[in-house]
Amino acid sequence: MALSDHLLPGEDIRFQSKSLVEYGGSRYQVIVTNKRIILYAQRGLVFKSDDVVTFKLEDIQGIKYKEQGIIGKKGIIEIHAKTLATLSGPASEMKALYQQLLGFL
Repeated sequence: MALSDHLLPGEDIRFQSKSLVEYGGSRYQVIVTNKRIILYAQRGLVFKSDDVVTFKLEDIQGIKYKEQGIIGKKGIIEIHAKTLATLSGPASEMKALYQQLLGFL
């Protein structure tokens, strides 16, 4: 399956990460649409399967951004929704994602 198979009718992609971010010990591509945040990855070498995690934008109550490290800074985004989701990755990529998410709050 491709990413387009997981989009809802009327859902438009607004932002797509260039690098993978870490969530729950796994690495995902982040896609922000007009309705959801989608964490997407294809797993498996021979038999491919999709690994998809979604968060509704309407459920987001707050977003926090912070950086760690001196050299090779890592950006961390905490998304406060029904649960707390922590995404981490390269600081420049995470800043761009954070700015995109702020536009939806």
